[in-house]
Amino acid sequence: MRGYSERVKEFTRVKLETQPNNTVIARDIIKHFDLDKELENVRCFVRNLRKRLKIEAKQKPIKRLFFDVETSYHIVRAWRCGKQYVRPEMLKETKKIICISYKWQYEDRVHSLRWDKNQDDKVMIKKFVKILGQADEIVGHNGDRFDIKELRTRCIEHGLYMFPTYRTLDTLKKARQYFSFASNKLDFIGQFLQVGRKLDHTGLQMWIDVIENKDEKQLNKMVEYCENDVILLEAVYFSMSPYIWHNTNFAVLKGGHKWECPECAGENVEMYKTYTTPMGVIRRNMKCNDCKKQYRISNKTYLHMLTYLERLKMKT
Repeated sequence: MRGYSERVKEFTRVKLETQPNNTVIARDIIKHFDLDKELENVRCFVRNLRKRLKIEAKQKPIKRLFFDVETSYHIVRAWRCGKQYVRPEMLKETKKIICISYKWQYEDRVHSLRWDKNQDDKVMIKKFVKILGQADEIVGHNGDRFDIKELRTRCIEHGLYMFPTYRTLDTLKKARQYFSFASNKLDFIGQFLQVGRKLDHTGLQMWIDVIENKDEKQLNKMVEYCENDVILLEAVYFSMSPYIWHNTNFAVLKGGHKWECPECAGENVEMYKTYTTPMGVIRRNMKCNDCKKQYRISNKTYLHMLTYLERLKMKT
């Protein structure tokens, strides 16, 4: 706790009551006090203070799942190197899923599943499909185009059932839609936002060691690499969240009001701008004072909010 003033500690104590995510609190501390400290160091300070004071924030039952998969490669029979058309009959073995890493929002632990000793991924996929079914929203980087489709392809081969669609949020799509990053790769965005980076590895050689040499140590490193990607993915998502429209309204999903924050389902929100559409329809831009989410509601919903708050004030 050394190196932090009492003002910083008091500010943190207040945040701990309402914000379950230590990274978000750490980012607020750096911004509010203009601290010249690394985000990870401040996050550790917040985590240790939470443990020492035994403060558990009131968490909303939000089931958002962050995940990443690592796959093997197709093994083909080819006559030469270079650019060429690979015919289906040239395939010796199609790719499988090597490992899956995932974590729930606000959870400190990253979970991992891996194929078995015979490099069979059926049991692993069967377990993970059940986990996917528990999620209100699934977050991945290029998850819609790659990860979900890879899982579904393996499911149909194994005769396992999987939903045709899931409620997803693809950070790659959001990066392309809302920003102009020099690169939309997860590693670049993580470093650009100063929230982390991918782990270094030996590139293709790691896949060769895992798939062909069946090296258990390299498999462990691949799982570690995948787990780090999930941590980085969550950090990137929370950094981007205030700047992008949401895909799921968790306030309504959990039985709350339409005017509540769609991200954290909190009531600590306020209206910061009013505008009209070309047809003269009034819209209200809102912001959440807890998670910094910005969102939009109708004027009717805004009037309902004012009525609700007025009644609440009268009761107190």
